[in-house]
Amino acid sequence: MNKIITTIIIGTFVAGLETVSGQQCNNDSTGLIPISELGTNLFNGMQGGLYGNGQNEIPQNHLNAGIQIASQIMPLNAQGNYEQNGKVGFISMGMSNANIFFAGLRDSAASYPMLNSSIVMVNGATGSMDIDVMLNTEGQYWTTLDQKLSIAGITKEQVQVIWFMQAKHVSGIPPNEGIEHIEIMENKFLQAFQYFKQYFPNLKQIYCSGRDYGGYNNPGSGNPEPYAYYTGWAFRKLVERQIAGDAALNYSGANPNTAWLAWADYVWADGKNIRLDGFNWLCPQDVQNDGVHPNFSGKAKVANLLFNFFKSDTTSFWFRNAVSTSLNEIQHTGSGLTIFPNPANTIINVDCKKDFQIYSSTGQLVKQRSQATTQINISDLPSGIYILKIDNQIGRLIKTE
Repeated sequence: MNKIITTIIIGTFVAGLETVSGQQCNNDSTGLIPISELGTNLFNGMQGGLYGNGQNEIPQNHLNAGIQIASQIMPLNAQGNYEQNGKVGFISMGMSNANIFFAGLRDSAASYPMLNSSIVMVNGATGSMDIDVMLNTEGQYWTTLDQKLSIAGITKEQVQVIWFMQAKHVSGIPPNEGIEHIEIMENKFLQAFQYFKQYFPNLKQIYCSGRDYGGYNNPGSGNPEPYAYYTGWAFRKLVERQIAGDAALNYSGANPNTAWLAWADYVWADGKNIRLDGFNWLCPQDVQNDGVHPNFSGKAKVANLLFNFFKSDTTSFWFRNAVSTSLNEIQHTGSGLTIFPNPANTIINVDCKKDFQIYSSTGQLVKQRSQATTQINISDLPSGIYILKIDNQIGRLIKTE
């Protein structure tokens, strides 16, 4: 049975974003261009594209690293050691909007037949708690999170993936603060990501979606524009820095500073203006009366984007891979690829006759074959976790003693 945990929402259901009735539906556009649609054009000297250089696709080297790291996401026991019947903690971190969107993702995952049965989804995002509250590591955010993990029956040692959406409440933004908000949030997010890695020692991946449109917020409330837009740039800068090898964002080696970073779906659109993919934010259709929080329609919009991302992205095959509990059980490992038995110690069978490559968890090619076959001898490989690649299909293989 898939372990989708509905945690208690502890605290007020707003993320440091006070509820004031009456959306500002006339604020339906800022004129700003989504990061994903800027191309090579500049915003404040920064080139567009979610990964910079006008590109929305993850660079190949960073993609390869993400695949390797994904192969290491395995069921863990409470102490953080591999255990066949252990758990994979997948949590949200952020404020109330993040809580609402992740709840929608969790609902979709609950009815997904290919969901990894080891996953425990915990809605760690909490209302009334913006980035500054989160950065108080001795404060209420972390006390509340510990309660949620305990209710869900997992430990911080089992948390391996975070979906992140965070912001700063308008009351905490100094008057007349402008474009410098990007750098301020960049530094705050970096502090948060570094602390996540300390708090969750087995954390492997952090995905971010930016922030949804803030133009409809009632004056004096929420995370208004252009600050909501700037928040997306803060993460863009961090992921770009990590790809460039910034030591502060190192995710490999013996003492990594953060987890591996990547975009999930970018959820900012310029209000009513429709993005090239058809996505936009409408008022009152997509927001509650306060103009801050998404209603059922807005929740569904983002939840659908997230669900489609996690069930199909190359770096998140842990989401859709059912971990075998028996050596005789067939394991579906994403994109239709089937391996059995898995785990195995001598011969594995695959359901197609194509070339294959097997990589270690560090990305080293350890076995390949061009001969058409449905059987692969792995008896010469050391025990461990491997990635099996057939064409563009990727599966996780467990080699036992």
